Amino acid sequence: MRYFFPVVVALFVSTAHGHHSRSAFDLDDTITIDGTVTEVGWTNPHYYLAVREDSSGEIRQWTFEGHSIPGLVRNGWSRNTLAVGSRVSVLANPNRDHGVRFGLLNSATRRDGKTFHSFRPTDEILNAPKPPLEPSVDFSGTWKLIRSLRSNLVGGFEPPSDWPLTDSARGELVNFDINDDPSLNCEPRGVPRMLNWPYSQKWQHEENGVRVEIEHAPEVRRFYTSQVEPLPESEYDLGQARIMHRDNKVLVVKTSGFSPKFWGLTRGVNSGAAKEIIERYELIDNGYRMKLTVTMDDPVYLLEPVEETLYYAKVHDFEFAQEPDCDVVAARRHLEFEDG
Repeated sequence: MRYFFPVVVALFVSTAHGHHSRSAFDLDDTITIDGTVTEVGWTNPHYYLAVREDSSGEIRQWTFEGHSIPGLVRNGWSRNTLAVGSRVSVLANPNRDHGVRFGLLNSATRRDGKTFHSFRPTDEILNAPKPPLEPSVDFSGTWKLIRSLRSNLVGGFEPPSDWPLTDSARGELVNFDINDDPSLNCEPRGVPRMLNWPYSQKWQHEENGVRVEIEHAPEVRRFYTSQVEPLPESEYDLGQARIMHRDNKVLVVKTSGFSPKFWGLTRGVNSGAAKEIIERYELIDNGYRMKLTVTMDDPVYLLEPVEETLYYAKVHDFEFAQEPDCDVVAARRHLEFEDG
């Protein structure tokens, strides 16, 4: 018999669809660039804006990376917010290499004086009245991972240093390259990497279980009750998820039936067909918060199971944006600046 002793590890930040580290940007400094819009990339996984600067005495071309399309829509943007040929003033976090004219878009102010922020809503949205936020009594509702913007942008983009990895897994880490991330080819992240995706999740109860829709992702998860037999095959290799326990405060889900996957456990660590994920969700703070304890087991890559804890906050329900498909060119565009 094999005995497992879960190891609690530091929170790792898993990303996908081109969500890459912004460590190349100086988040403690900002620059202002005034000029003319030459390109509007209404693309996923990230919005790109190109501006011809002409206010400094010389003409220089700048490129700025913004939020995802659903993130921008939530913050008040639309496809027509900025147009090629229009004047704009851009506030951005500059590249640490000041010779590289590639920045992280903070906000853009049009000639009419209206400012649109990349990572927070417009003032009109912030000041608009909202109904009281209702707690969840059965896990239904919309949830968002609790984590700072800075952590989302620059935290945890290396393989875990304290996981109990097998020799096979450690051998593969020797050749680790952050740019091998399948997300840069628009490949879905799968389970468990999707669990700490920094976008909202919409939970709905169905006759045969629970449906979980994730903002800015093509995957939809379904947790099935014991009455569903056999479990249907999932799209995007999400495995087969069975509800093992459910009441109004605790939900336990066991997922197996995976295919081997490159970086299928976390960044730099693959997974095999024997991967098994157990998720224990618990409503806390009177239904305004949700605690997730996820246990990951894979005998090919882990000497023993790994456990991590995540927290989500209940947020107001909203319609997830209809967005363009992930674009591989956009997903890899930052590499042209990092490679010089």
